[in-house]
Amino acid sequence: MAEPGPPVTINELIQLTNVGIPQDQITWSRVTLTSDRWIAIRHGKKEEGSKCMVTVLSLKDGSVAYAGQTSADSVLMNPTKPIIALKAEQRFEIFNVETKLMLTKTKIHDPVCYWTWLTSDLIAIVTDSAVYHWNLFKTKDSQPEKVFLRHARLTFCEITSYKADSSLRWFAITGLAPEDDKISGITQLYNIDEDITQCIACHAVCFDIYKFAGNTTPSTVFCVGSRESFDYGKVHVIELGPYQMGNFAPRNTYDQIHFEQDKEHYDFPVALHVSCEYGLVFVLTKYGYLYLCDMETSTVLCSMKVSLDIIFTSTLNTETQGFIGVTRSGQVLAVDIKKETLINYVRDTAKKQNQANRLERAIVMINEPGTSSQLS
Repeated sequence: MAEPGPPVTINELIQLTNVGIPQDQITWSRVTLTSDRWIAIRHGKKEEGSKCMVTVLSLKDGSVAYAGQTSADSVLMNPTKPIIALKAEQRFEIFNVETKLMLTKTKIHDPVCYWTWLTSDLIAIVTDSAVYHWNLFKTKDSQPEKVFLRHARLTFCEITSYKADSSLRWFAITGLAPEDDKISGITQLYNIDEDITQCIACHAVCFDIYKFAGNTTPSTVFCVGSRESFDYGKVHVIELGPYQMGNFAPRNTYDQIHFEQDKEHYDFPVALHVSCEYGLVFVLTKYGYLYLCDMETSTVLCSMKVSLDIIFTSTLNTETQGFIGVTRSGQVLAVDIKKETLINYVRDTAKKQNQANRLERAIVMINEPGTSSQLS
């Protein structure tokens, strides 16, 4: 019997070089993907006193949602609203792209290391020493407020992500640093209720809400991807507090990831995305490998190469429950699950009967009209 093919489909949504973006400007600092609605690109050479171009593309059809000029050094589209945020060193300005009107602005006194939209109303700003949250529409002249201090272990790291859970009680800053012949990762996990910080050795994290089998109430989960010694790493799924009455004891599961041997590249996780509908964790690595993991047990179900090039930014595709990623060559890729192929692969090739049965139940529930998409 022939081996089944990869349990995913890979489609190119947009080629950025075909819409006028120079290939050498398709980088992490210039191309941003804050949701599956838009991709924002800052391009064109910025000379002294001149401006760059900003192009915002709709990921649905590749059309230009906005085009203009700016002196900003970074641009981020709002995850859900036609609002663009511009940063020029320590100055921030927020515009409505449809009306071209400025909504608000502010300035941070310390150098900014990283910034992102946490929600449609909230921007997070990470400086050398602290994390600030700017609730844009809390008041007319709302200003950023300090939330917590950065840990000293992040001092020599490049900050690559800042995540929060949906209740805004748990936060995680991740930084990377070169160390000998590898890249080390550190994440500072902070809980605002207890004002407690913990540092974890890992490369990528995410939060989500998930209802484990047998539980009566969904809970907050913290997913962690790391590369450790030699060619191995871990995917870790941790159920965070507070404890929900009627649920089982909080879960803490992990499985080992085996990285492909590559003498030229040191590969490591760069992003994790959770498909709550399928109960899957997508662990994506810098050099284009995807590890599909089971949310319930952290078990690695399968792995495959999904890109020949570096994938430097990605986001969950909420419509298909796959993910969208951008490569250094300018491809905007949609990677989606082939449902039946995945079930058969997990059952027949990976020999993981329980996980295959759970996936099959989840897919049946998703496809039945009127049923909840959350696995129970």
